[in-house]
Amino acid sequence: MRDTVNAVNTGEVSPKQGTSYRALFVTAGDFSHINAQMLQALQSEFPNVEFESFGVSERMQSEYPALFGCVLGTLREYGFSSLGSRALLRYRLFRSKAFFETVRRMLKRRFGDRGFDFTVQTQSLFSAALTGCPNFVYTDHVARARLADEDQDGTGQPSEVWLNCESEIYAEAEHVFTFGPKIRDFLLNDYGMAPGKVSAIGAGASVTPEREVDSSQERYGRRNILFVGVEWERKGGPELIKAFCQLRKTLPDATLTIIGCAPDVEVDGCQVIGRLPIAEMAEYFHRASCFCMPSRVEPFGVVFLEAMQFGLPVISTTVGDIGAIVQDGVTGRLVAPRNSAELAQALYQVLADPGTCREMGRAAQHRGRQFTWEAVVRRIAAHAPGAAERPAAEELRW
Repeated sequence: MRDTVNAVNTGEVSPKQGTSYRALFVTAGDFSHINAQMLQALQSEFPNVEFESFGVSERMQSEYPALFGCVLGTLREYGFSSLGSRALLRYRLFRSKAFFETVRRMLKRRFGDRGFDFTVQTQSLFSAALTGCPNFVYTDHVARARLADEDQDGTGQPSEVWLNCESEIYAEAEHVFTFGPKIRDFLLNDYGMAPGKVSAIGAGASVTPEREVDSSQERYGRRNILFVGVEWERKGGPELIKAFCQLRKTLPDATLTIIGCAPDVEVDGCQVIGRLPIAEMAEYFHRASCFCMPSRVEPFGVVFLEAMQFGLPVISTTVGDIGAIVQDGVTGRLVAPRNSAELAQALYQVLADPGTCREMGRAAQHRGRQFTWEAVVRRIAAHAPGAAERPAAEELRW
């Protein structure tokens, strides 16, 4: 089996029909529900691959000496200011050389002789590369892109030491898959990766409709704006409130529903729901007329894909890869970040005429169909051992 896989990787022979494979799926945390969705799609789409999953952060929490060593290493690398807040320590710990090397030793000790045919990891916080085993990385962000972002959460920037560790992840990878084209371009231009080793393959929606989406003009005429986000300020919540107040002067029947966080806002027509279980969110997408999350910083934004699945026009900003998801003037509107006046105008342009809103919603739903976790894992598997046995993956249209 190992000889066959090695031959496949070098292009010497084609894999035998019916060959089974073993793969390791390595994660850190739940990654905003992404890891569970991906593993389910991997197991569903490729029954000839036996996937074993391993969570490095969960394992670290149960190995106190290793965790303590990582904390000490983080303090040496970043300084005692790392103890300023839990969020700051967490951010730096996961981007420290101590964590990087601890995870490498952990994976080698636990899986180094298990004979996996390939490994898949989500996020670029560690390297899941095992000796003689191709590793595939799927990530929404890279550290050098962070250097250009605003420090919205007070966690600062990655260290030079970490930047070197992160470069090792990509150097050891068989292929790196990014959510969107902007991060792909960072890997090409700032990390010097070869074009043939990087692909922008999109993402999928964690919340999807389980009943038919209402595409009636009445739905879009209700003018209910939906916001879904945990980090109110980073997701542009303050700008949305200002824009909404301005919008109500011309469209007094417009309403706003806020899910995911509970900001202290007292504005007519605004309802704050707060955090909800993922199973309860679909109904709010069904009720909405459009989706608006005017992010200040956003690597990609899976929630935009979710909104599109429900036939919602998306109003957002031009940061990150949002412009690769939302087609300005077709599936929604894009404005500059932190500009509440432009945002109010964009909301008016989408909501003033229910027919226009409906047309954009239909276009968004059509575009959203290519963003699924099944499509994502097929694009990854097209580069993995046994690719010739599997149907060709649909190319993503950016």
